[in-house]
Amino acid sequence: MPVVYRDRGGWTDIASRIDKGLGYTSVEEAAHIIRSLLNDHGRLRALSARAREVAKGFSYERFKERNEIIKELVGPKAKS
Repeated sequence: MPVVYRDRGGWTDIASRIDKGLGYTSVEEAAHIIRSLLNDHGRLRALSARAREVAKGFSYERFKERNEIIKELVGPKAKS
């Protein structure tokens, strides 16, 4: 499960979808988040399960589905 710097990229695309508490803005905050997760095994398991669900949205199959939808929206030129 990612604990990431709260700016864009990985935070916006992945971690914030799992839990808003996984983002940090300082080294101290990152250490606090990691420490709290290591001390709360139930939350860690729940967040790990949620992370696996979110990760499924980035599978090759999901990419193909979205690509087909885009091709349909763009029209015949995109199908070649």
